[in-house]
Amino acid sequence: METDADVIIAGAGPAGTLAAYELATHGHSVLILEKAAFPRYKVCGAGLTHKIIREIPFDISPILETEINQVIFTKGFKDQFARTSSGALLYCTNRDILDDYLLAKAVEAGARVIHGEKVTEVSQEKGFVKVITRSGTYRSSLLIGADGASSSVARSAGLREHIMPGLAWEAEIKVDEASLARYSGTVFLDWGSFPGGYGWVFPKKDHLSIGVGGPATLSKWMMPYYDKLVNYLEKDCGIRVTETSSLKSWPIPVRVKRSRFHNGRVLVAGDAGGLTDPLTGEGIYYAVRSGKIAAECCHNYLVSKSPSLAPYSDMVNRELMPELLEANRIKFLFNTVPLRIHLFVRDSERAWRAFGKILRGERWYKDVPAGFGYWKLLWGAACLVSKCISDFRERKFKREGFDG
Repeated sequence: METDADVIIAGAGPAGTLAAYELATHGHSVLILEKAAFPRYKVCGAGLTHKIIREIPFDISPILETEINQVIFTKGFKDQFARTSSGALLYCTNRDILDDYLLAKAVEAGARVIHGEKVTEVSQEKGFVKVITRSGTYRSSLLIGADGASSSVARSAGLREHIMPGLAWEAEIKVDEASLARYSGTVFLDWGSFPGGYGWVFPKKDHLSIGVGGPATLSKWMMPYYDKLVNYLEKDCGIRVTETSSLKSWPIPVRVKRSRFHNGRVLVAGDAGGLTDPLTGEGIYYAVRSGKIAAECCHNYLVSKSPSLAPYSDMVNRELMPELLEANRIKFLFNTVPLRIHLFVRDSERAWRAFGKILRGERWYKDVPAGFGYWKLLWGAACLVSKCISDFRERKFKREGFDG
């Protein structure tokens, strides 16, 4: 059966474009089907950590807009304090710029892309995958689903199990020049306002990206929380908002158990696989890394080094899922004692150094229990208890909201 490509990739976000780049550089024919026209807006703070940048196999410095060396923390918009790093903690850009840049690199490497093609259905035939879009049908030896949180590929392939829904709202705001200059190297982070919730401000070259996120079960409280964030910026930080644009919501899928990430000739990566940090909502690192793993496993299959795509699920479960599962446990602990952790980061140099190392990718979530010394033996029990408390507080907040 003649195919349109060795590998079809649904979606041109970081997972899809990095997979396309890697496969194309290995000489495979790659076709990317992307539903939107690029550049396109996507809800995302677009903070790029050192570990993300290390994973990208080409220079992205031309699109980095701001260097972050300070974080301002608040707990429920109270008890504000700032922590500063001698070196860059992360860098910021815009997601439309980042995705467009990554896609251009994939095309330079030899991948083809068709915009305006949304994958609606997938079926596996003998020896190939049939990919149905709104306007046609394509065939390939393998298919990578990198089509985001509402992935039709994952749904068609039966790869949507064990995913917990989160939600984010974000807007781009124009501010006065003095505020933009004053906070150009600073990220704002509010945490502990409600169970699993957080608010952020990321500075870009000519505006600020502001947003809120948390469990989808608390979605009705997201916009009131967003309004509180804007009010805090204007009244407590002296930031004058002159224009607001692109206020949009976006689902945040979080995989909460090890499971399959492939089915036959189909695999899923990035948000389509639920590979998002449940503690921070960050998904770019996991998209980039899973895209590269997907490319490696597809290459090995195509050159007959592997009889199936099973190594992909094995590698994701072995490398990425332990981090996501540990982040989920830490989230439950934070939801149980948010003020104590807030004060710990404020008052302890050790805690701030650990926070910075995790941001920079010098430490991993799985390293956190070791920092508690002998108490690490009780880590599992503490996490189990904190999950029960966290779940109770989430249910209570769902009923009562901010005034409860």
